[in-house]
Amino acid sequence: STTTQFVVGAVGESDLELLQTAEYLYRRTRLQRAYFSAFHPVQDTPFEHLPAEDKRRQNRLYQSSFLLRDYDFSMEEMPFAPGGNLPLDLDPKLAWAQANLAENPVELNRAHRSHLMRVPGVGPRRAQVILQARRANTLRELQDLRKLGIQADRAAPFILLDGKRPAFQPALFTT
Repeated sequence: STTTQFVVGAVGESDLELLQTAEYLYRRTRLQRAYFSAFHPVQDTPFEHLPAEDKRRQNRLYQSSFLLRDYDFSMEEMPFAPGGNLPLDLDPKLAWAQANLAENPVELNRAHRSHLMRVPGVGPRRAQVILQARRANTLRELQDLRKLGIQADRAAPFILLDGKRPAFQPALFTT
């Protein structure tokens, strides 16, 4: 398997630069996995005086990398701030969904697999489960999704079930 690792935060690189490199490697060299490690200074090295990088940045890069590699997201869809970094306080898929699906929810009973995977709480495997389940029955309630192992409460703000928005209790915190 082909992998690479990025140390994040030591030399002032942006998340945009790191993900552009990872995306290029995924598409052109068949890279299977990119690893991200938040920088932390090591004594007696040229970078010992630099501050440690926030671990949340590492996590957001992993999440974005998976979106690029496994969910067919493009770089243009990543929720970069003006400086080229991802928001630390919000999952990138959730940020994308809030900007793109809140007003245009996905009808789970008719959506293509690629659209299903854009919904928070639905990944590649669960998208396939939805496709199989809806062949047998119309999905009408969040409970139908829960039975399929889908994070129904996470998906609820961004979906339609049989043409209707499901009733749900919004979370107090969205991270």
